[in-house]
Amino acid sequence: MVRLYGIPGCGPCEIVKMFLAQKGVPFEFVNARQDPEAARKIRALAGSPTAGVVLEWNGKVEAIRGVSLATLNAWLARYQAEQAPASS
Repeated sequence: MVRLYGIPGCGPCEIVKMFLAQKGVPFEFVNARQDPEAARKIRALAGSPTAGVVLEWNGKVEAIRGVSLATLNAWLARYQAEQAPASS
């Protein structure tokens, strides 16, 4: 499960939510307006809630600034590589 930290109505947040849904990535949206820890995490990693989004999965945390199809696809490739079962 991916946790997406952002604020409702934020353009980049909405784009990332649509992208994750289209790619079938299970996610939970964490509203930084209602969760002080989420707001701190966004400020620390992205600068402000409207500067980018923060994704957390498998113990990793990554800020995505300048949300674009290229940055999202690059993140997805890393995410999928980690989800693939290790070969023996």
